[in-house]
Formats: sequence, structure tokens, C-alpha cells
Amino acid sequence: MRTRVAMVVLPLFLCLLLLTPAPAQSAAAPLRVLLLFDSLAKGTVHEGNVDELQKQLAAYSAQVTLVHLDQYVKGAMNDYSNVITVINAADITTDNHVFLEDLADYKGQYLHIGYNPMADMKDTLHLSVAVQPGGSASLRIGGLPEASLQVQDMPYIAASEADRSYGNLLFLGSSVQAPYAVSSGKYTYVPYLKQGDGSSLAMACVLREWLRITDIPHSYLVLKEIYPFTDLSLLQQMAERLYQKGIPFIASIRPVFTNTDFPAMMRYLEALKAVQARNGSIVVNVPVIGPVISRSDDTLREKMSSFINLLADQGVAPLGVGAESYWTYDKEYAQDGLLFFDSAVLFPNKELHYMEQTNTSKAFISSLYSVPLDDLVTQYKTGSSGLTDLPMDTAIVADFPEDEAGMENLLQKLEQSWIPFADYKQEAHKVATDTYTITSSQGVISINGQELNIDYSPKAVSADFEYEQKQVKSFTRLFSVQNQFFIVAIIVSLVFFGGLLVIGYRMYRRKYMK
Repeated sequence: MRTRVAMVVLPLFLCLLLLTPAPAQSAAAPLRVLLLFDSLAKGTVHEGNVDELQKQLAAYSAQVTLVHLDQYVKGAMNDYSNVITVINAADITTDNHVFLEDLADYKGQYLHIGYNPMADMKDTLHLSVAVQPGGSASLRIGGLPEASLQVQDMPYIAASEADRSYGNLLFLGSSVQAPYAVSSGKYTYVPYLKQGDGSSLAMACVLREWLRITDIPHSYLVLKEIYPFTDLSLLQQMAERLYQKGIPFIASIRPVFTNTDFPAMMRYLEALKAVQARNGSIVVNVPVIGPVISRSDDTLREKMSSFINLLADQGVAPLGVGAESYWTYDKEYAQDGLLFFDSAVLFPNKELHYMEQTNTSKAFISSLYSVPLDDLVTQYKTGSSGLTDLPMDTAIVADFPEDEAGMENLLQKLEQSWIPFADYKQEAHKVATDTYTITSSQGVISINGQELNIDYSPKAVSADFEYEQKQVKSFTRLFSVQNQFFIVAIIVSLVFFGGLLVIGYRMYRRKYMK
């Protein structure tokens, strides 16, 4: 009998196990990368290459810790799966013995960029490095179009017997050819990286394989510098034109923290609904930070949350945040301004205004590497096949045009670029405040679990608005009664004195006539 019961219960138990949902798994921890450098190369051709690496690593959702090579402490690299060293000084060799000893025992992946690769790396790669003093070069790598480089004191791989090589570098006017980068075992060597030229995307191709990234990358059109006082009619016209051409886009909008009930704000929200209805996605740009920052101002979190809630109240669903890259290296900005978002578009730094700088970045599940549209068109020959093989998720950025002529010029550039733009809301994004949770997946946007209907019916916003609130008036009725009493009293007095004048006039007239 017990055997029969067991035979019945056991299959039922197995079925229950199969039907019981598995516990939800937390998001995978980001890649942790230690980025070491000897200098930031201020005033040289290499200036900005460390910043460029930080942006590219962020686009691969890596959490980066930035440390000067002289400040490296024993055992530090053991906490990271990947280590990068950037050497910008050609005449200085690495003499941090603690770092060299740790590197010899390191089991993760190591990438060296620039001058003076270590002896162990040179032996492993059978590497010989030379320097090209000047001239021009062409660079091909992966599926990217050919890029032109202006060379100045450029290290390159003169010889190597590495297991893997990346790209092809040809110095114009000579027969010198060299691989852009090489790799064997745990070592990868990239001799040259300059911010703003074709080597940037070549570096990104190397990083993609080095970090073992397998996701299919996409390119997105991002229009930025959109305010409530932007030409909103032009914005809707631009959205319509892009929709007709089959180009999805992202609008990076500036937040508004005050006077959100003004007609200008209402028109702003109506225009953003039109953007959503024409295959546009919304990301909220962080506020502009001035040169003087008050450390006592702790309202950023409240302001950002209120603006997101305001958008959601009106049926506008932001899917991410737009910010200059340095925001991810500031403790206060990351905790109070960026915490609502798991997706970001990171723009180049213009001015650095840290509140509490940290050397470890905030990582996002989805992060776009931004490239100005004009730079991309200038650097690469984009034929009819287009730029289809960018190595990471990339935001092709353009400022919103000021007039119709600027709009036509921008549309022409987009057509000539042949870049296949993706729809941002097709990917998974999440924005959460205490009041709203906004998500997107496979083109569907939801607010608090309810699918958002993005159909837009234009609504006129009345210009009539009471800009100054009426103040509360005390004793209004009493003063009104008093005013009426005094008016009546004055009229009676005037009549009385008028009567006296008439009587007096008649009396004196009779006396005079006698």
C-alpha cells in the first residue's frame, strides 16, 4: 500500500516542482574593470584617451575604478576580472614593483595601451614596438569603413607573433603596414588610442572581444537640447518627418522643476506626446550644473523624482537618463540624480562640476556611447551600406535644429549617412520612483503595469493663465461696507452743504434787492 501511495505522490510532487516558478534572479553584477594610468597627457596628442576609455567601458556596462599607477597598492587587481594600463609618457617606464609583481601572478585579462609594454608582455607576444613621428595613416578594422588618422609620435607594432591580431594600419607614403592590436593568452596590446579620431571605434572593437561581449549592438538617433521654449511646432514637424522616413529617434529633454503648471509647460508635454506617437522615445537629461555648487543643496533627488512623476501623470514615459559622463563618477549625482534609471545615454564632458568625486563609476544595464553625427560622417566614408558594424550600442547625437532650414540640413545628413537606426523602446528599460514604475520591452511601454497608449490627439493649451496667485484678503466685507457708508455720507454732506448754499444765496439776494 505504501508503495502505491509513493508511486502516486512522487509524480505529483515532480509535477509541482516543474510548475512552481523559479525564484526571480537579480540582475547580473556588472563587469568590474581596474583602469590604471601614468598621466592624463594634458596638452599632448594623447590627451583625452583615458576619458575615452571610461566612456567606452561604460557603454559595455562595466563598472570602472580609475587609479593613478603610482597609487596602486598590492593585491588591488585581484578584485577585478580585467585590468587596463594606459602609458602616455614615452620616456618613462613603469617602476612600480608592487604592480609588476601582482601583474606577473594575475589570472585575469590584461590590456596595455600606449608606450612601453612590460617585459613579460613583450616576451609572450614576441613584440617589437616602433614610433612613427608624423604623417597620415589609414585604419581598417572589423566591418567599419576605412578611417583616416593624422599621426604624431604614434607607437605601432613593428613585429609580433601573437595568436590574434586586430585591424590593419597603413602609413601613407610608405610601405609600412602593421596590425592595430595583438593578443595572446592574458595579454592584449594596443599601441595607439586618440580621442576623436578613427582609433576610438577601433579601440571599441578590441574592447568588445576583450570583455567577451556577445550582445548585438545597435545605433540610435538622439536629438538633444530640447526645452519647454524650444520651437515645439518644429519639434512635432521633425517627429513627423522622421516617422515618414522610418527613422525612430530618442528625444533627450531638459527637466523643469518650477512653474510646471504654466501654459508653456503644458505645451511642452503635449509636444512630447506627439514625439511618442511618432516612434520617438524620451530620456530625461540631467539638469545643468553651474560652476558654483552648493553642497547644502540636497534637493536633486526630490526634483528629479517630481519631474518623472509629472511626465508619467501626463502619459509621457521616460525610458532613461541623459548625462555627461562625469556624473557617473560623482557620489551625490549618482545616488540622487541617476538612481531612478537603469539605462543611460552618456554624453562627452564639457565642464566638470563635481560635488563629491569618486574614482569608481556607476554602471548601467544599458548605456549608449555617444558620437556626434557630424564627427561620424567626417571620419568615415559611409556609403550605401551604411555604418552597420559599430561595436557597441551607440547614440548618434545631433542638437535639435533651430529652424526649418536646420531641420532640412539634418534630415539630409541622416539620409546620406545610411545609418540603420534602431528603436530604443524595443530594448528593456526601467525607470522607477516612489510613485511610478515605467518599463519598456519589445516596443511596449507600461506605466505601473498598464500598457501606455501612445496615440496622440492634439490639444490646444489656453494662453490664459493667472501668473500671480491672488492673495488671501482679510476683512474684505467689512472694508466694503465701510466704503459704501463713507460714499453715502459724503453724498449726503454734499447735498446738505449744497442746500445751505442755495438757501444762503436766496437770502442774501433778497436782502440785496431791498
